Amino acid sequence: MVALVLGAAVLVCGCTSLRGDNVQNQTPAGAPGENLTIDEVLVRDGNFSTFVRALDASRLEGLLTGPGPYTVFAPTDEAFSRLPPGTLDELFEDPKGNLAEALLYHVAPGEYPASTGGTIATVQGSPIVLDATGEGMTVNGAKVVRADIPAANGVIHAIDAVLLPPEITLPVINETATDTPTETGNTTNITG
Repeated sequence: MVALVLGAAVLVCGCTSLRGDNVQNQTPAGAPGENLTIDEVLVRDGNFSTFVRALDASRLEGLLTGPGPYTVFAPTDEAFSRLPPGTLDELFEDPKGNLAEALLYHVAPGEYPASTGGTIATVQGSPIVLDATGEGMTVNGAKVVRADIPAANGVIHAIDAVLLPPEITLPVINETATDTPTETGNTTNITG
């Protein structure tokens, strides 16, 4: 009977969640020794549910289970919540078009640690600009809020904004362009 009570206590304690904690203070989802793919790490983490849902809707989740290596600049759920009203709905209305293009713009072939700077190609085809300073890393102006999250097939950097490639033009974004800061150059950065 004592063993049963102790087992139940261990089970209950092991099921508690840190989801309410600040994203920066959480430990990476893939503990040392685990062989999780980028997709699995994103799912387990809990701070990327909108990104994971978008990958599923566009049927791109398989890309992040492949051998890689890949670097994923994953917008947090909070980053998605700061999009102008209607933008996310509009992206989800075109899962194999604009949504897929936007998601592929967040993935780079190869592994780029947070100390990387310069212009790199994305799987989508348009380049992104990484700026690594003593104060952290930015991607097209979006701040990396948690860097170097390990995965078996690459690395993940959590970012505070959703990036859109220059080829995507969404009417809802154009209507709010005066209220939304944008990055100059070849990319649009929706930071809300």
